[in-house]
Amino acid sequence: MLTKARFLIIRLSSIGDVLHCTPVARTLKTAQPDSHITWVVGVVPSDLLIANPYIDEIYVWPRERFEQHLRRGEFSSAWKLWKKLCQDLQERNFDIVLDIHGQFLSGMVAAASKAPRRIGMSHTRELNSLFMNEIAPHSPLDVHVIKQYLRILQPLGITSSDYSMTLHLPAESITFADTFLSNHGVNPQDTIIALNPGTTWQTKNWPTEYYATAIRALQPNGHILLCGGPADQALGESIIHDSGIPLINAIHQTSLLQLAALISRSTVLVTGDTGPLHMAIALGIPTVSMFGPTDPKRFGPLTPEHVVLEEQIDCRPCHKMLCPRKHLNCMYSLSPDKVITAVQMLLHQ
Repeated sequence: MLTKARFLIIRLSSIGDVLHCTPVARTLKTAQPDSHITWVVGVVPSDLLIANPYIDEIYVWPRERFEQHLRRGEFSSAWKLWKKLCQDLQERNFDIVLDIHGQFLSGMVAAASKAPRRIGMSHTRELNSLFMNEIAPHSPLDVHVIKQYLRILQPLGITSSDYSMTLHLPAESITFADTFLSNHGVNPQDTIIALNPGTTWQTKNWPTEYYATAIRALQPNGHILLCGGPADQALGESIIHDSGIPLINAIHQTSLLQLAALISRSTVLVTGDTGPLHMAIALGIPTVSMFGPTDPKRFGPLTPEHVVLEEQIDCRPCHKMLCPRKHLNCMYSLSPDKVITAVQMLLHQ
């Protein structure tokens, strides 16, 4: 192993996957404290790494804008972004690249760095392995993604059984959360039941009418906080209308780290398999999560202070963004009573 080696970690998106990769950075930095670790990441999840003490440099590449230029046929603009990335990475003289993304684009980024060692994951897609000169040991597909990602360190002789994720909050985001909640009549010692109704897949969304039913039952237990991003506004408005209960609506009112800070003040978070779930897990906040098309054995919590709800239906987990059978039974079978019971159990522990 090189001393003072320069590493490049590639994980461009998404919120949950970036957090799931943070144990790699911590394990690597702990094993090689004199190393220099750069992480290339897309714009949207980049703030999650700002206060990470195990990363020496965050290189934010506008991958989203690059792909938008390509879709629009704006090849000159896309080429400028790509050329700038290549120049910047080659100037850093990386010794080793760890491609934890495993797609064609991330493979191109790895090759563009000109690093002599490029280590990729097994089970990659889109011909990613063509850009690698080493592949991490094979792991079963039903192994949790954090454990899979950590295997990329095995060619370096590094292993770990610490699967905790890293998410540190800057002081300004904590101040925002304190002020926001205070302005809504929430005291520091109050119980907050946070609900994040939106996910990136239609199939992972628990029905809005179920959220409304749960809110009506849980409202006597504490403050109800709705959270989420701009795309969740319609879901939030529907839940507010159907519940008829006064609640705190933070949807589209926060940045990513401000949302994380609100979650850190919560007593429990209720959500599907989505970024805020993994933010809560990283922050040590108990969760109740509803899993339908995805498998909690691969993507769910690894620690006991969480409740995972799922139904054993023959068509799940399908890992599809749209229900192939057009019934969404995997989510509709998770009744509000099950969520209410799970939340109340966590509140009284």
